[in-house]
Amino acid sequence: MDVINLKDKKDISLLGIDKSVSFVISENDNASIFIDGLSDDNELNFDVKDGAYLHISFLADKPVKNLKILANVGQNAEIMIHFADFSTDENTANVVINLNKENARATWHLASLASEKDNKHISVSVFHNSPLTFARVDNYGVAKEESKLVFSGTSHILNGSIKSKTEQNAKIMVFDPKSDAVAKPILKIDENDIEASHAAAVGKINDEHLFYLTSRGLSVEDARLLITLGYLKPIFKGFDDDKVERINALIGGRL
Repeated sequence: MDVINLKDKKDISLLGIDKSVSFVISENDNASIFIDGLSDDNELNFDVKDGAYLHISFLADKPVKNLKILANVGQNAEIMIHFADFSTDENTANVVINLNKENARATWHLASLASEKDNKHISVSVFHNSPLTFARVDNYGVAKEESKLVFSGTSHILNGSIKSKTEQNAKIMVFDPKSDAVAKPILKIDENDIEASHAAAVGKINDEHLFYLTSRGLSVEDARLLITLGYLKPIFKGFDDDKVERINALIGGRL
């Protein structure tokens, strides 16, 4: 596995990764990584040392099978991940984040669009291994036509991890009768003095919203695009303006 030390690389962009890579963010350092394109069997490790901050933005627009992401976060360190998933076909991603020391923090934001006969399963799990750790996982998705979209994962607060807080949100909007969507976040709590919450929602596109927009002159296609953009729009916060334009184009192209 190749190792990239980000001590002297504050902001990097990678066009495609076709192998396993380990990224190390040095103590008290800040770094930002933009990864454009992933391939089958990618294994990406992120080691965020004490006091460091790492922001990662993923943009996936091609098939991605057997993606594995592992992050280890140190004391007073933070990792923030934005994942814009517009990959196609059959895709699986398994994400594990370990909050290993006090005051370690992690936030995960996913926007995923499944269409045609895509079959996607994305699992995001967080392990609170020390006191005073925090994690928030937000998964938002749209399933249309004959696609299947599954969000899963476990937030586990281990015994002794007092004063920790974990949140999970999984929401999928289903466009068509043959679309299949599953949201199944899991909480596993082995400590009393903590805060934990999760929410899961799967439902069809709001007919009233669709009717309102079409009654104002929009076509059904344009109305669906506008609703989808509004649903997935929070992911834009993790990308530069030029990447946002590309994400808009990808959403439009897949609708």
